[in-house]
Amino acid sequence: MTIGIDASKAVKQFKTGTETYSIEIIRALAEIDKKNRYLLYSPTPVADKIPEINNWRNFENVIIPFPKLWTQFRLSLKMLKNKPDILFIPAHTLPLIFPKKTVVTIHDLGFKHFPELYSKKELLYHNWAMNHAVKNASHIITDCQFTKNDLIKFYRLNPEKISVVWLGYDEKLFRPKEKKSASNSYIFYVGRLEEKKNIRGMIAAYGILRKEKKIQHQFILAGRPGFGYDKIKTVIAKLPKNIQKDIIDLGYIDQPTYIEYLNNADILFFASFFEGFGLPLVEAMAVGVPIVASNRTSIPEICSKAALLVDPKNIQEMATALSRLINNHNLRKTFISKGLDRAKLFSWKKTAQKTLQIIEDLHYNRIKIN
Repeated sequence: MTIGIDASKAVKQFKTGTETYSIEIIRALAEIDKKNRYLLYSPTPVADKIPEINNWRNFENVIIPFPKLWTQFRLSLKMLKNKPDILFIPAHTLPLIFPKKTVVTIHDLGFKHFPELYSKKELLYHNWAMNHAVKNASHIITDCQFTKNDLIKFYRLNPEKISVVWLGYDEKLFRPKEKKSASNSYIFYVGRLEEKKNIRGMIAAYGILRKEKKIQHQFILAGRPGFGYDKIKTVIAKLPKNIQKDIIDLGYIDQPTYIEYLNNADILFFASFFEGFGLPLVEAMAVGVPIVASNRTSIPEICSKAALLVDPKNIQEMATALSRLINNHNLRKTFISKGLDRAKLFSWKKTAQKTLQIIEDLHYNRIKIN
């Protein structure tokens, strides 16, 4: 069987969850599958991001440069000339021309929940791309049950057309390590700095936390600016000067830097309004960092009882949760232990095994095309 993969996200300069998923699912498929042939379609060489591809005998990188709308037009042209047996799209945008059998991963429907956070142009594109994907994909993968439920709700899809496959983490990189001694303890957030991530609410909660005189933790934010970033700066500017200086905006950081900051954090603070999965949650559990997280969307499914879950709209509740984890040593140890156990449920190998099973079931007609 020849499996084509849209690897355009895997070669992006900046990695968010979708780009990480694209890279790691390719790596994990290469590790578990030596019999099928893979064609990785991308606008630039995949080896720039995944150097080991040069050692994979059953993988070929089909490089097809194109400036914009690469998936819709350039990949479509390639599909017109030479279709694989199955096309796997790790990031929901199905080309205009596609093989008879396709598997598409849809990570979330955030634009349906927060349309006000998108421009008219962006909304038009997201709605078109999603409608095209859900209508034409042979089978859909989601990262969580929440997104599957969303697809059923918004698009009235047959539940049998959708499989939930959790994401994973790199066990070699994300594991408990002895913390470096630091002059300042800190609370850590990683992700895009935008409205739907509730950065303003988390900063307000941190401001309340710092009213406890004995708590001197910094709040370190890592991520690229997104919609509403200017409002985040305004909220910070209203805090007392001694608290403002302890809110550190790192911007985008590379993976080694991220791992170092995560490992040495006292708490991962992740009280987002909306998440399709939340890779930092699993990575924090794996390294033994306790979590204060939102009780919304996919987060309770991913963390279960291994995180202190809070209402992201309740500033005081968030501040109290942070205080409890800082001041109660036994509670902290409990959540670290629960997190380490919970992390064992996730791995990229499991993600790849389930994904490959879906692809093979579709190829051999064990999955009905709806």
